[in-house]
Amino acid sequence: MKTPDGYAEVIERFGDISKYIRNDGTLSPRWEAERIVRVTLPAPLRYHVGGGEYAKVTRITSHRLVSVPLIRVLSDIHAAGLWGEIDPYGGGFIFRKIRGSSSKVSLHSFGIAWDFRPDKNAQGTDGTMHPQVVKLFEAQGFFWGGNFKGARKDSMHFQAAINC
Repeated sequence: MKTPDGYAEVIERFGDISKYIRNDGTLSPRWEAERIVRVTLPAPLRYHVGGGEYAKVTRITSHRLVSVPLIRVLSDIHAAGLWGEIDPYGGGFIFRKIRGSSSKVSLHSFGIAWDFRPDKNAQGTDGTMHPQVVKLFEAQGFFWGGNFKGARKDSMHFQAAINC
């Protein structure tokens, strides 16, 4: 998978999400219906639902064009015995703006970004993401948010784009 470089290449590859934003600022359900799929995990992950409670998830969301490399990397992580290094799951597809931006749409909105182990990888910190997990994601063309600079550093975050 050639990793899109910059927001323009993200739009070219995955679609112009701005055409799906309704007048009230919400995302049309057509975006999800046309582009988002659910991929089955090799094993369940916990997902924090609030109040110290977790639900087990067996599938996560992805843009259809990156579902195969995402399944591949998750299978590789599981096979390497590193599943606990990405648990709990912090989320994937959700329509929102980039933190701190009033206009730029997050890559989570495209279904090409996921957060893992947010309890140990707070934004702006080095976190504790296992180096082998990072290598496995990078081998499939994903970019690790731990390589962002300064306050944007996001060690829980992986995305299917660079320079965004």
